[in-house]
Amino acid sequence: MKTALLIFAVISAQLVSSSAAAAQQPDTVVLGGVVISATKAPSSRDALTQSVTVITGDDLRSRGVLSVAEALRTVPGAAIVSNGSFGSLTSLFLRGGESRYTRFLIDGVPVNAVGGFFDLSHLTTDNVERIEIVRGPASVVHGADAVSGVVQIFTRQGSGPVRATSRLRAGTYGTLDADAGVSGSRGGSGFSLHGARHSTDGILPFNNEYRNETVSGSTRFRPDDRTTLNLSTRGTHAEYHYPTDFAGNVTDSNSYRDQRRLTVSLDAARAIRPGIELRALAGTNDVTEFTDDVTSSNTGDIRDRYTSRNRRRRVEGRLAFGAPRGTITVGAEFQRERERSGSAAGPPGEELADYSSFTGLRTTRATYAEYLASAGRFVLNASGRVDDPSDFDRAVTYHVGSAVRLLPGSRLRGSLSTAYNAPAFYYLLDTDFTIGNPELSPEGARNAELAFEQTMLGGRASLTATYFDQKFKQMIEYVSGGPPDFKGTYDNLRAATSKGYEVEVATALRVGWAATASFTSLKARVSELSSGYQGDASVGDELLRRPRRSASAGISYADPRGASLSLTARHAGKRPDFDFRTFPSPRVMLPAMTIMDAAASLPLSAGGRRTPLQLTVRVDNVLDKRYEEVFNFEAPGRRILLGGRIETGMR
Repeated sequence: MKTALLIFAVISAQLVSSSAAAAQQPDTVVLGGVVISATKAPSSRDALTQSVTVITGDDLRSRGVLSVAEALRTVPGAAIVSNGSFGSLTSLFLRGGESRYTRFLIDGVPVNAVGGFFDLSHLTTDNVERIEIVRGPASVVHGADAVSGVVQIFTRQGSGPVRATSRLRAGTYGTLDADAGVSGSRGGSGFSLHGARHSTDGILPFNNEYRNETVSGSTRFRPDDRTTLNLSTRGTHAEYHYPTDFAGNVTDSNSYRDQRRLTVSLDAARAIRPGIELRALAGTNDVTEFTDDVTSSNTGDIRDRYTSRNRRRRVEGRLAFGAPRGTITVGAEFQRERERSGSAAGPPGEELADYSSFTGLRTTRATYAEYLASAGRFVLNASGRVDDPSDFDRAVTYHVGSAVRLLPGSRLRGSLSTAYNAPAFYYLLDTDFTIGNPELSPEGARNAELAFEQTMLGGRASLTATYFDQKFKQMIEYVSGGPPDFKGTYDNLRAATSKGYEVEVATALRVGWAATASFTSLKARVSELSSGYQGDASVGDELLRRPRRSASAGISYADPRGASLSLTARHAGKRPDFDFRTFPSPRVMLPAMTIMDAAASLPLSAGGRRTPLQLTVRVDNVLDKRYEEVFNFEAPGRRILLGGRIETGMR
């Protein structure tokens, strides 16, 4: 790590002292693509100092990938963990961080619950234009929650002539997927509108059905050459039935969860003069969910319902202007988060009586500044941010990164960054089951990374190798309670380290053919326990559900006439978990697993002419492997989906 920091310092010094002559010698090799999520000002890939992965909507559709969770499984450093069947609780552990350490956004609007947790199970790829994944702390850009990284989903922007698409497919486990949409553009304006419904019976013998209805749309309007307005919205209603208890035992015939989410984003930009842009952003995210269950006893049936409603309102203003060899962006944000949760019980068919509830409110004001510079072969990213939440002290975060092109096609980059995460309301406030701890401190993180990038074969192949070293501090842990009510609480009791390396390779083999591969080695371990810790963890223990080694590989073919074929394999090594079927719960080791998926599409022709109809097939878990991502929660076996897709132009 000392070597990495030394190289990083040398690169930064070279940039600061680079001469004007160096600025006239730009390298001709460009990694390509503009990234929105890594910095406040949109930047090209070769101007960034963070680790970024971009997944396009076209790639997702060609592979028949329906869920965002499935799309993230092949991202280096990402461990997706699902509690069993389709629609079950699904989490992301990015670079060894907690599942609450990744910020999720839809068109710039944060969608995490207060405290950072986000359930991916209901987030589909319907009408998605692209997904950006930033690995490493990003609180300096996105505030709390962005401790291990960021995942942002962008709604499709209409382009070209107006066209309509529809898709229908069905298959194993009673799966039925149907969607339809229309999109297009004219001049500088465009739109897209899309609706989808997905349903399945699930993998368990009873009470395991799942349905998801998602509607999304976006519109882009340019009243003049200097002004752009973007409005997008996404609404989801999902219902998941589950017969399993907290340990994975199949015992319940009627419990289910229901979630309704509405996200709205507004982005307005105005070029005041050449090199100066003013931008205003506003967004809302409303989530209402409940869990409903009926239990039977000798005294009669009791219905128990848990309800939660989260509301987030956010506005931001920023100003970007030219500076020597770069761009400076300054801005301010205001965010208001409110959560009301409660539990009620009573006989079925009667009004339920509340027995536990809490309401939490947090407002956060933030200011930030960012400087992105380039001078010939050198790049510098420097940014700082101050967050001022209403219930905690100010949090200061930063990112400093630099990069240098060594040879044509070669680039070395390094960065230092910090992040923080504000506690969830249920950590701070009393509930019927826990005692809140208002003295909690925000969690924090620091990361250093060094990467080497190489493009080859005239830009048709690339190699990236990244080393990272993260330190998490003030991690919040549950503390068991004692007599008389045995209510537990939460405290800042743990620190951890997560270090490792990622290797990515991508190449265009020949016309139409492409291949990708990645490998991640991770050591995520407990590094410190406070004197008040009462759990069974020890210093040096591995963090739960993070594989020591993971890998993915894929090969695809796209014919100019519209046919496509893809094969993807992913591997997760051994990872620790708990067996919650007994108390105290012993540690267990989940075995390594390798899963293969395949997809193909074939356009139909009539009379020697291509028709707008495509036949599609996707096979999940081709080899029908039996495995678990959470101990005692069986994952789906082989699933075969057959269908068709129609795309037509409209006048």
